[in-house]
Amino acid sequence: MRTAPVTTILGLAAAAAVALALSTSLLHLKRKSNVLLITIDTLRADHLSCYGSTDVYTPVIDTLAAHAVLFEQAYADVTWTTPSMASVMTGLYAPKHGVRTSYQRLRQSVTTVAEYLRQAGFETGAIVASFPLDSIFGLDQGFQTYDDTFTAPLSIDPEHPPSQRSVERVPSRFSDDTQEMMAMLFDKATHDAYRPDNEVTDAAIRWLTTRHRHEPFFFWVHYFGPHEKPQTTSDVYEERRRQLAQYNPDVEMSDHEVGRLLKVIRDLGFMDRTAIILHADHGQSLLEHDYFGHGRDIYDPSQRVPLIVRPSGGLATGMRVTRMVRNLDIMPTILALEGIEPRTTIDGRSLLPALTSSAIDVPEEIYVETYLSANFLFGEIIDPVNDVRLGYRRLGIRTSQWKYVVNDPAPFADVLNAPPITDEVRRKYYSEELYDLASDPGELRNVIASHRSLAAAFLEHVWEVQPRAAPTPEALPIGGTTRERLKSLGYVD
Repeated sequence: MRTAPVTTILGLAAAAAVALALSTSLLHLKRKSNVLLITIDTLRADHLSCYGSTDVYTPVIDTLAAHAVLFEQAYADVTWTTPSMASVMTGLYAPKHGVRTSYQRLRQSVTTVAEYLRQAGFETGAIVASFPLDSIFGLDQGFQTYDDTFTAPLSIDPEHPPSQRSVERVPSRFSDDTQEMMAMLFDKATHDAYRPDNEVTDAAIRWLTTRHRHEPFFFWVHYFGPHEKPQTTSDVYEERRRQLAQYNPDVEMSDHEVGRLLKVIRDLGFMDRTAIILHADHGQSLLEHDYFGHGRDIYDPSQRVPLIVRPSGGLATGMRVTRMVRNLDIMPTILALEGIEPRTTIDGRSLLPALTSSAIDVPEEIYVETYLSANFLFGEIIDPVNDVRLGYRRLGIRTSQWKYVVNDPAPFADVLNAPPITDEVRRKYYSEELYDLASDPGELRNVIASHRSLAAAFLEHVWEVQPRAAPTPEALPIGGTTRERLKSLGYVD
């Protein structure tokens, strides 16, 4: 009879012990554990030491990952904050939930994870750090407490008062409502539009220490993280150098603040009965493709994000999953952790099976998009004399080997009832891209000319994701109570 080596026996015993511990943990989860969702804005996965970075030291997140499941290939479906977080909260792709730009509000008919948990008896709270998550965009649905108090401007321009600048920069061709909305968005950068990470932690600690302790909680804490901070100089190149140099220190500061938050969770006795999920809304291009920022494209630097899931009890023992997953898988995972079934069909899939194995039911193709309006920030100028700008919608499919992108000119998104784009303009500015990620992970060599049939299949898939009758997001309510709220923040006169 052959005898297995001692090391093999010990390894099997250890695996069995882990499986038993996880099973016990999962049974515990079904008894309503707390859920803490930590979002770090603009955080790239490859700028965390637990994801292999040697330039950034993130001991808190590393320790969390050591007792959790780390997903090595997690991707956001949109590279903007508002639409991406709408996907996280609803488990739906952007074409389904309807929030495709930062100008739109989530429809009340769409059920969020906070609404599910509140109906299940959870106390729900959120602390958010920047204007794209302001309650006017509808992501407060289901939260009993939604703290969107911002304390700092994103830029300072003392030479041009906000109202003056808005009047000068909003073209007269826009409708009155659109002019007012654009003026608000122009003005937000000179008023309170975000709050630093330390203030987010302070607010989170206040909520945790004053809540009703007899109920389980779902608590969302959003950090501004390494997102670009206020400009300090009018020199574009100097400002870009400063922002690039600040990215990693800001990541380390966010790690420190997450540590402060988790210490309070531990001190209050919540750690063993709290599931923790840490992720980012999107990444950040750090001059890849000659671009600094996010939202303009759907390349991996902006799309790939960290995702770490720690079940209550922290018994996942540093597991790593290489299968591609999506931000919209977070919502069904939270529901599964609490034994709740979604009442409607969603696009996301629960990642709970990954806590005991790698057999997760996630599609092998990930849809991704970004919508660029034709405004002064993102529009491509096609007529400099008359300041005519073209918007874009960039839609794509990512698999483990391929990234397909279609760049489709969009109408003037800031103009109500804009005329359709002519065939001539669309032909001129329409383009497609295809990258073999196995040989070209930087997405630098467009090989679509030699893979036309594959590109055609991806394009068909892109259009399949689009709803036949596109959902209409609710218009941002500029009148009434919301007008007074925006006026108090300085966004409208």
